[in-house]
Amino acid sequence: MKLKDAVAYICQKYPNRDELSKARLTKMIYLADWKSAILNGRQLTDIQWVFNHFGPYVDDVVSLAKIDEDFDLVAKFTVYGNQKYVVALKGQYQPSLAQNEKQIIDSIIETTSSLYWNDFIRLVYSTFPIRTQPRYIPLDLPKLAKNYKTIEGWAC
Repeated sequence: MKLKDAVAYICQKYPNRDELSKARLTKMIYLADWKSAILNGRQLTDIQWVFNHFGPYVDDVVSLAKIDEDFDLVAKFTVYGNQKYVVALKGQYQPSLAQNEKQIIDSIIETTSSLYWNDFIRLVYSTFPIRTQPRYIPLDLPKLAKNYKTIEGWAC
């Protein structure tokens, strides 16, 4: 699945769109890729994730929002008065997703939409790849999912 489809779908379905900051959206895509790796043995997107000092973060999502005419980066302010940028779908783009891909993203939205930032980050940092891998290396999510399933006693 293309990254654009995942980002567009989240932008359409997320109930609190003013919370879709660049960082939150990027980490939601990470969570969807991780869940897909566990369930299907492959990521939803082709992102090469890296665990850096901001957790699982890459520039792919923000770069897409900057260059693709169907997205916009909208300046907003946090409750503390700090500026943030929210990713918004501005066109009529219709994502092309399989039903199982929608279900994965829907479950991530359902799990995270009620979480305040600190709880959201705690969830992201609790994932197996972030708990077990050193910083500043690429994360092979499908391979890590196999390891996770073995450790957790899943039938592989």
